[in-house]
Amino acid sequence: MISYYVHDLLNSKENLEVYIISPHYNFWKALDYENINTIHPPKSKLELLRILRANNKSFDLAIFSSPFTRYLKILPLIKARYKICYDPLDFAFRRPRLRVLGNINVKGCSAYDLRDSFYGESLGNLLRCCGFAVKEKIPKLRNIEDYKLSSQKTVVLFAYSRDELRKIPDHFWINLCYNIIQSGYEVLILYDDEAKTYSQKLIASLNNAVKGIYTDSIEKTVQILNGAYAVICPDGALLHISILSKVKKIVVFFTIVEPKHRIPEIAYKTKKIKTIRIEGRRLKNIISRFSVFDSSSMPEYYSRLRDFYFEACKEEKDRLIKENEKKYINEILEFLKCAE
Repeated sequence: MISYYVHDLLNSKENLEVYIISPHYNFWKALDYENINTIHPPKSKLELLRILRANNKSFDLAIFSSPFTRYLKILPLIKARYKICYDPLDFAFRRPRLRVLGNINVKGCSAYDLRDSFYGESLGNLLRCCGFAVKEKIPKLRNIEDYKLSSQKTVVLFAYSRDELRKIPDHFWINLCYNIIQSGYEVLILYDDEAKTYSQKLIASLNNAVKGIYTDSIEKTVQILNGAYAVICPDGALLHISILSKVKKIVVFFTIVEPKHRIPEIAYKTKKIKTIRIEGRRLKNIISRFSVFDSSSMPEYYSRLRDFYFEACKEEKDRLIKENEKKYINEILEFLKCAE
């Protein structure tokens, strides 16, 4: 989320140097900015401690991004005027953990409404508190060539989701693919190492009516998306990579999180984005009950109750998808055809 502010941030002051400790090391390396210093946090706190001790450089701003707030005790070792810790995962359950260390200008902070704002706006707000004049902007990628796809009407589909609550059932993907093909488009299923097994099984279920394409880097993913007519995916990392690419049409499925929390308004200025929200009164009720249970801070038996709501949420989501399958598919087909 901080990437939407990096352009203004790095140009807000001359020779500003930013220190980002993030698990998304390859993402930051793909951006076209020289004054970002990135560390991929090792699993061991001792190893991170060694890395920080070896780096005697002083920075203007240091940012720890989720899920590495557990390294807070090591924060004093970073030599920076301002230090921000940010855990967006808590936002899904309405419990933000935001911390700014340093001299902050509280008057420079605008009001932030968690229920109505893009998640990243909280970071923009914190940066403004630290005196940095930033607005949402799409970050610049390094120069990446376009991948030459076999058809100018190729729809790239990323079907895999690590999060069970964001997962879309196989039967939906299969029916959607057949309908897209019948409408005159080519479907290409994109997958990485983690999604490989799932995606290849999906391709086999489609009797090889669609092709698969493997990616092993953000750069290659962007190359493929640059040449695509449209991309379809669940809410996740590929959504954000799609926004940075040249693809003009994006279809994205949302379940727990609302689209306005994940997609910055500026993205709609350069993309046509179709959001499909899988929602219902019962699902909303289950999610509200599910989200209050945190097994790390509750007695052990609460974790079982949390698992119960987790499973109930998954079952209700799948039921809603099956019930609305035809509606969703028709909406996607209409979206693909518009403004051709």
